[in-house]
Amino acid sequence: MTGLRRAEKEIRDRGEVEAVLTEAEVGRLGTCADGEPYVVPLSFAYSDGRIVFHGAREGKKMTNIAGNPRVCFEVDIAEAMPSEDPCGYSFRYRSVIANGEAEVIEDHERRVEALRLLVEKYAPGKGEALTEERVGRFKNLAVVEITIDEMVGKRSPA
Repeated sequence: MTGLRRAEKEIRDRGEVEAVLTEAEVGRLGTCADGEPYVVPLSFAYSDGRIVFHGAREGKKMTNIAGNPRVCFEVDIAEAMPSEDPCGYSFRYRSVIANGEAEVIEDHERRVEALRLLVEKYAPGKGEALTEERVGRFKNLAVVEITIDEMVGKRSPA
């Protein structure tokens, strides 16, 4: 692929990259332990240079994060472009790959804030119903924040 073609695909505007992170419904978290990559889809929310998600306190992704907090996170938004010609079938897409460091949030106020971001994304207008007391009941729930230090956006060429 030529350099020109690559440049056509790159999203350079940070606002557009952040829009993809905000609009995407599912993200894929990539971790690595003992030289083995692991990727898992999950629900997430993006705000101010960070990605938050939740899950069980125990499991492979949490074990991997504890051993190596460096993670990769990918999102994409795709639309099929059907064609009568099987060779003409294509996708229009926008995607973002972000690298950063994952941290399990233990501070109660930060946990509430992160969970409200998630609730607002998937159930708009319901975030305030998530009280501090209610969040306190979820003892086995891990809330994780990824602080992004690099992100790259791509889109299908015009």
